[in-house]
Amino acid sequence: MDAVADAAELSKGTLYLYFENKDALCAAVATRLIDSLIPVIESALRDATSGLDAIRRLLRSYYDFTRAHPHHFRFALSWLSAGERMDDSTEAFQIYRSRVGHMLSLVIASLERGRDDGSIRADVDPLPQALQLWTSFFGVVLIGLNEDSMAQRIPAAVDLDQLLSLHLDTVTRALERREGS
Repeated sequence: MDAVADAAELSKGTLYLYFENKDALCAAVATRLIDSLIPVIESALRDATSGLDAIRRLLRSYYDFTRAHPHHFRFALSWLSAGERMDDSTEAFQIYRSRVGHMLSLVIASLERGRDDGSIRADVDPLPQALQLWTSFFGVVLIGLNEDSMAQRIPAAVDLDQLLSLHLDTVTRALERREGS
């Protein structure tokens, strides 16, 4: 909170008038990010021809959004991976939690749509699958957000478009309904 107050040229006391604690501040920032992402995702979903296409479009638009707003996602990922117990008692955190729930419901609805339209296997359980999609996609996002650092670490050229396409193809193949199943 000290660093934020200094950067905002506010006293720490003034900052606490707006945010109860660090987690309330982080939740408010993350909520703002999600609020700008939701319309992008919803637009991508409206154009989908099937549930499987919706998943592919959702992940692609999420990735494109992270590339367009890298600092926001670095912040969100650092807060998520801090390893500390968060104070979830604030109103700001509850609003954030609601937005995360909304994002998750968009993925679940897309998976259910795919089961209903036959593009996704009937045995796919939407909630754990939605969480798996979210967590597995973090790796692709992290490499995309840290392209220069990855180029230093990996002794071969990394083609981000190829990596994204490979991930999307892998997800699609794992979810798609095959004849006879």
